[in-house]
Amino acid sequence: MWAAQSLELCNRQEFITSGGMGAMGFGLPAAIGAAIAGNNSNTVLIAGDGGFQVNIQELQTLVRNKLPIKIIILNNNCLGMIRQFQDSYFQSRYQSTYWGYNAPDFEKVAVAYGMEAASIKSENEIEKALIWLFKDITKPQLLQVYIDTHTNAYPKLAFGRPITEMEPLAKPLDMEGT
Repeated sequence: MWAAQSLELCNRQEFITSGGMGAMGFGLPAAIGAAIAGNNSNTVLIAGDGGFQVNIQELQTLVRNKLPIKIIILNNNCLGMIRQFQDSYFQSRYQSTYWGYNAPDFEKVAVAYGMEAASIKSENEIEKALIWLFKDITKPQLLQVYIDTHTNAYPKLAFGRPITEMEPLAKPLDMEGT
């Protein structure tokens, strides 16, 4: 969601998204397809930790096929969009998002698959990490970016409100049956 709201594309760049349809796991297979369809063109995947785990085994596909996909994992060690929904509608009852969920160290997982990988934990590391990530555009690499567990994606549609009234400025209406 952050990528959809924040990226500024240049000429001849394309952006592929599941469009907020809740398709966890969409990113890695979509990036693989885009790289192959683009004849190994520069492809960048931005994914959350939860969605990335759905198809994490496809890192082997990147390595085996030498697909030069750059992966950026935003790791909040939580199913962030669902946790945010639980804050808005379920009095912060975090079952299976914050409580009962944890993510692996994606840097170690990528290395286990034979990829170069790195992790960062603070804003002052971003520039250096991106220089590392894009220095060699011919190989797959993974950058894990740790972010705060309670970082929210805004603006966000608020249940029962028109599209012109979004969270955090508008509070969602109560959902029926919750």
